[in-house]
Amino acid sequence: MKLLVDIGNTRVKWACAEGDTLSGHDGFTYTRDTLAGLLASHWRSLAQPEQVCIASVADTGTTAEVLVYTRKTWSLEPRQAVTEKERAGLTNAYAQVSAMGVDRWLAMLAAWTRYKRPVCVIDCGTAITVDVILGDGRHAGGFILPGLLLTASTLERKTHGIQEHHEMTPELEFGRSTSDCISNGFAFALAGLVERCAAKTREEEGVELSFVITGGWAEQALPFLPGHYSHEPHLVLEGLSLIS
Repeated sequence: MKLLVDIGNTRVKWACAEGDTLSGHDGFTYTRDTLAGLLASHWRSLAQPEQVCIASVADTGTTAEVLVYTRKTWSLEPRQAVTEKERAGLTNAYAQVSAMGVDRWLAMLAAWTRYKRPVCVIDCGTAITVDVILGDGRHAGGFILPGLLLTASTLERKTHGIQEHHEMTPELEFGRSTSDCISNGFAFALAGLVERCAAKTREEEGVELSFVITGGWAEQALPFLPGHYSHEPHLVLEGLSLIS
């Protein structure tokens, strides 16, 4: 059994892989202060893995905590995924591939392997990434924007008179309170970006995009995204499985 681990900015997610089959998906939200205890609590019941494969976009200290746990507990040196220029017919548009978060690359790889047609991959986490893959496997490029909570917290810190808003439900409606203006502005921004991606690809390449959405905030984003979307919650782990 291989243990596949996706370390994000706020969550750690994992699955167990036997061949091409992934099972036992789970995860938790962490801080640097709570990570070690949460690893011990959640992973103590896992069977001894033969290999541990990690994809991390967290800081080096956070990643090191996970590495230390796997070494001490299972005497295993984890394999860390890195962003690549090309794999399985998918070509990265970045000139400096190391500048792309490995989670974006793995999500694109999983989507391309699954669909093998023009596809837009939307990963909704702390940040939102949108990437377009053309029918020949070329990554056309993409976009990054702050997620809803990051958008709200930035406005709270950087502007006067906008207070903290905890519960926000984005809708494609005019906002009639500050909280609604923030959340609905975010909804319009993301929906508009995705619509323009589809239109630009149609105009320049003459193809229609399929859409796949992943990430911890995907379910909240689905209601205000136009058209049909395939929700694949474990796309990054699937990509990690492909390269492991």
